Amino acid sequence: MVNSRIPHLRVVVAVSAAAIIGFAVISFYILRYSTDDVTKGAIVGTWQNVALLAFGFWLGSSSGGKVKDDAPTGKPEDPVSVTETTL
Repeated sequence: MVNSRIPHLRVVVAVSAAAIIGFAVISFYILRYSTDDVTKGAIVGTWQNVALLAFGFWLGSSSGGKVKDDAPTGKPEDPVSVTETTL
């Protein structure tokens, strides 16, 4: 049987949220008080990459991550044809 649950989902969400909040606080401080333009550009570029990653994850999970509960029957018309062989 296929289990479609993510193990320790609350831990994964909590750690991800803490990392994003921490980076947001550091980003705000650097963008507000730093005079180094290179560091500011790196922070903005990192946020752009995070946004692209989130969009890509959303796009991929909306269709590609669907769980198929049916086991293959072994017929040739299955997406994955399963045949047993003996060695």
